[in-house]
Amino acid sequence: MKRLIGWTLKALGLLLGSLLAALVVLLLVIWVADPAVARNMLFGQRPTDPTAIETSQPQALVRGAPRDDIPMAAATFADPDGMTVAEAYADATDSVALLVYERGALRYEKYWPGFDRGTRTNPNSMHKTVLGLLIGAAIDDGHIASLDSPAAEWLTEWQGDARRRITVRDLLQMSSGLEVPVFGTWNSTRILLGSDLASGVLGLPAVKAHGSEFQYSNASSQLLLILLERATGQRYADYLSSRLWRPLGAADASLWMDRDGGLPRGFCCLFASARDWLRVGRLFLEQGRAGGQQVVSTGWIAAMLQPAATNPNFGLHIWLGSPPTTQRRYNDYAVKACHSTRCAADDIAYIDGFGGQRVYIVPSRELVIVRLGVSRTDWDDAILPNAVLRALGPAGGVP
Repeated sequence: MKRLIGWTLKALGLLLGSLLAALVVLLLVIWVADPAVARNMLFGQRPTDPTAIETSQPQALVRGAPRDDIPMAAATFADPDGMTVAEAYADATDSVALLVYERGALRYEKYWPGFDRGTRTNPNSMHKTVLGLLIGAAIDDGHIASLDSPAAEWLTEWQGDARRRITVRDLLQMSSGLEVPVFGTWNSTRILLGSDLASGVLGLPAVKAHGSEFQYSNASSQLLLILLERATGQRYADYLSSRLWRPLGAADASLWMDRDGGLPRGFCCLFASARDWLRVGRLFLEQGRAGGQQVVSTGWIAAMLQPAATNPNFGLHIWLGSPPTTQRRYNDYAVKACHSTRCAADDIAYIDGFGGQRVYIVPSRELVIVRLGVSRTDWDDAILPNAVLRALGPAGGVP
């Protein structure tokens, strides 16, 4: 028996040693291919620590022009138990911020211990909707002729093949027909964590006809960011600052770059506070207006909220309504988002970041809900908005 135990322990030791050696070799191979990938894998931000944004380097500053123009008002909830449910769910899911803005005023604002209104977090894919707003601004400014302009007008690498037919609309509606980098593969990993975003996305081949099917992809957003820089002739951080962030009255934010002087990640990582995400959500309630000016045209806001032909629950880089099932599909490869029941408001739209980073917008109720916190694969998109709607009652809270 002692021999057997000794042999078993020796075998386990050899196995663990082999696995460790293989891991070291893998990391060395990755380091040679792109040191940024290995560095971000080992030392980058974890989904369990949404405020550790300093680990995502390098960053570009997005200059803001903060205004103290978010009205505050107490809410007399029609059903206080609704807010009890909302707060309990936010607490159970390790939230750091929960805001409820209704009918022109911030009526509920909670930060968990260690966090406050100045805390900036990683919103994951919520950045995509900001990018969608900026494409509309570029159309308003005449840099892009229309949604149906071919992307290859600016992504000139595509002009010699089938990708020349892909339009700006196709990229915004996640129906480009391009190959979807599958999570866990090298191509996906280097797009997520690498130092050369342009080569990672511009080389993706067309595998389906453009406009034929919905396939949510980080690459589509990154391609739009490259297109936007080329169309405007400006660095993305500068255009975001001058055209959206400062007019919104937002404070300074930052973007995670692939390398110094390179590109920001257009599919994630616009590090901003909960109040500034509220400003983004409010833009949809105010038909594109903020601070007394038309920041984005009313027509563009309406266009963003129109369902895509390939997915009735997706507009122009923003999610819409409740799917008929209890799952919301991203693509053929990613995990699905769930909702235990339909939303109580048919016109809900939401700015979606992986794992429960959310800005819920209900235009009919003049309502915006912001939740930031730990990213969880079990996030339920029905609980928070339905609890808040229950609390506000059929006629909402106090005027």
